Amino acid sequence: MGGLIKAEFRKIFTTNLWWALLIPVALLGFGAGWLGTAIVAIIDMVEEFDRSLPLGLLSVSMSTNVSTIFAVLFGAMAFAGEHRNKSITTTYLTGNPRGAVLTAKLIVYAGVGLLYGLANVLFASLGGLLGAGRDFNNFGNLTDWLSVGGVGVLAMVLWTLLGVGFGALVANAVLAIIVPLVYKFVIEFVLSLSLIESPAAGIGPYLPGTAGNGIVANLAVPLFVAAVAGPDEPNAPRAAFEFLHLFFGGSYGHPWWASLLTFVGYTAVFITGGWLISRRRDIT
Repeated sequence: MGGLIKAEFRKIFTTNLWWALLIPVALLGFGAGWLGTAIVAIIDMVEEFDRSLPLGLLSVSMSTNVSTIFAVLFGAMAFAGEHRNKSITTTYLTGNPRGAVLTAKLIVYAGVGLLYGLANVLFASLGGLLGAGRDFNNFGNLTDWLSVGGVGVLAMVLWTLLGVGFGALVANAVLAIIVPLVYKFVIEFVLSLSLIESPAAGIGPYLPGTAGNGIVANLAVPLFVAAVAGPDEPNAPRAAFEFLHLFFGGSYGHPWWASLLTFVGYTAVFITGGWLISRRRDIT
């Protein structure tokens, strides 16, 4: 297994894909962080609040939920790229059984997903700090920032692993790129809109994209509202939560850990499906 893991790391870091997808993660994180806290600085110039507005928490949530698309695309190319380059035959022959190859890829790509997650949180925090004029209060207390940042990193890792499973399932580089993009930004968006005010609205939080976004957003939004509303938070209107969820992802009243468990389930399904299909796929 050690040799397979080393081989996977070598495949990743001798190509340009890992850093080419890491760059937009860092840029989006910095941009989201700077824009969010800069808006707060402008608001504070107009009206004085009796407490800080920790919009930095929402900025981390927003940057994470946008940047995860790069994580899933990176993960999907784990297998799809090898089928495109015709190197999968050598990989399977030298790494028999095929399940060992999948395990090695999951371990290695989880590590790179961790790198993506840390880069996203750090650059979003840096952008937020600069946008707020180096005011740390825009991130709430340290516990809140660590909580949101931690689940943000976890979400990035899970999206990467889901991508690995999906790539093993389709084994086609074109599909590995197009399907996640179309589903996350088109199909699920339309599905979510169609479920609003419908009898089936309750299934919305359990859709893959909504669940993945809710890992961070369903933690960041309540923390933000609690910090702003203070002791009156239990009486905060539902409309305030729904407005924030509309922009930053997640679902009103749905706990972040429920979104986490739902998305872990989707990840497990794709990994299992990819394993079952790849172990029988003809590679000649």
